[in-house]
Amino acid sequence: MSEIRIIKNSDIDTVLWDRCIARSQNGDIFGYSWFLDAVSDNWFGIVKGNYRVVMPVSVNKFFGLVSVKNYKFQSKVNIYSHKETDKKTIQEFINIIKSVSKNISFTSENKKIADFAKKNKTFYSYKLDLIRLYKDINHSETNFVIKQLNNSESHKTFFNTGILPNGITLLSSLTKSLNKKDIDTLRRLSAISLRKNLGQIYGAFNQHNRLIAAVLFISSHFKINIIYTVQTKEAESKKALYGLIDYYIKTHSEKALTLDFFGLTDFPEQFFEEMGAVKYPWYKIKL
Repeated sequence: MSEIRIIKNSDIDTVLWDRCIARSQNGDIFGYSWFLDAVSDNWFGIVKGNYRVVMPVSVNKFFGLVSVKNYKFQSKVNIYSHKETDKKTIQEFINIIKSVSKNISFTSENKKIADFAKKNKTFYSYKLDLIRLYKDINHSETNFVIKQLNNSESHKTFFNTGILPNGITLLSSLTKSLNKKDIDTLRRLSAISLRKNLGQIYGAFNQHNRLIAAVLFISSHFKINIIYTVQTKEAESKKALYGLIDYYIKTHSEKALTLDFFGLTDFPEQFFEEMGAVKYPWYKIKL
């Protein structure tokens, strides 16, 4: 049997696969089989040895053409191993992907994968360590964050957790933020992550107790990922999402966790910088 091989998702030994993800140096939520099953109906794994190194690959077929890409809510792609992956293995994995499709594009934090790309473009996001006291996290200099939070508070916006999947999916439907297929995916992903006690849905409510914004957080490897955010026009005008993120930070401060802001694409850099978050690169990769 070849040391590196393709295995269909239906044939993968999920115990061994998920064990590799759990023990990986660069492990994250996006590599687990249950997460991939929730967001992708057609993915396979590239596996080296007895699941010592693995890489999930999501494929899309359209009129016979096969493409490799990120699925909705699958923010990042990576090669997972409990040891540092050598260049030879990365090249072998990339060659296998190329044998499947000529149309390959995805996002990743892995600089080594990006270095092998035909084209790659560097972007930046932020991460915030929550171990500090809450009062030490928001060390605002220009008061941008304070202004947003005061705006939210002045409109009597309040926040809570324990939102059910139907809450965030209904809000997505009302705001027309997602199509029907993506709403079904969000409902499935939210439900399974909550059952596994890895997911939480936080909501912002107006003074009439109406849900106006919601965020799905899913955690693993001491990292919290913002998977999806949705807000109404009312929430946007009241800066409710700023207050909701701050509320989450406040309730999780002094914990050995890192909050990844990757999912907050519409937030200005000023917000992250005032919070004391650290900038990190990620890559749009074309093979």
